[in-house]
Amino acid sequence: MIEGRDLNKAFGSKLIFEHASFSVPDGQIVGVYGPSGIGKSTLAKLLCGVMKPDAGEILLDGELLVSANQPYDRRRGLAIQMVYQQPYSSLDPTQKLLDGFRELIRYHGFVKTKAEEQALIETLLEEVGLDTDILAHLPRQISGGEAQRIAIAHCLLFRPRLLILDEATSMLDVSTQANVIALVRKVMAKSKGSVLLISHDKALVDTLCDQIYLFDNQTLKEKDT
Repeated sequence: MIEGRDLNKAFGSKLIFEHASFSVPDGQIVGVYGPSGIGKSTLAKLLCGVMKPDAGEILLDGELLVSANQPYDRRRGLAIQMVYQQPYSSLDPTQKLLDGFRELIRYHGFVKTKAEEQALIETLLEEVGLDTDILAHLPRQISGGEAQRIAIAHCLLFRPRLLILDEATSMLDVSTQANVIALVRKVMAKSKGSVLLISHDKALVDTLCDQIYLFDNQTLKEKDT
């Protein structure tokens, strides 16, 4: 479903990775493991179009999504969504959660009426295990686990083919971390979507992932699972 071919990325004279190739099949949880600062988040940013590769290409369903010579296809790239390590960073601190959902829905034209908008928001909250009462809160009034679920719900608006968790549970306690990942697995399984779990936690990746890639000396290697 997602395939990276021979990707290179450097910042100035600092090589981050080279000749990186990987695949993410439909309905799988794929892990990318390695210590902090080794290139995991850079790979995620290439997938989301935040950065361009210096060489190589990324394909979505066999068609080019981005390459060193071709810009990122923003329309098709909406099928790839990312949840970040700091859940509050994706939420406007001055905006109540309901208004955040409405803004996203209206900007992208997901529905046509207010009734459809309300029904969509309620469905999303049910999928991530939150009550509608939370919509009246500001981000600072909810817990880290709740903020992470709101961030996931925002991503689910796009019905993504791939949901990237970029160290997205590392700030949570162990039990909340397990609950959030179980939730993501369940929700994405409904649409046969895939999850890319980026983490420095080897035990977490080993336990949850169907397929694992390791960063080692600027090289991405597939690990036998």
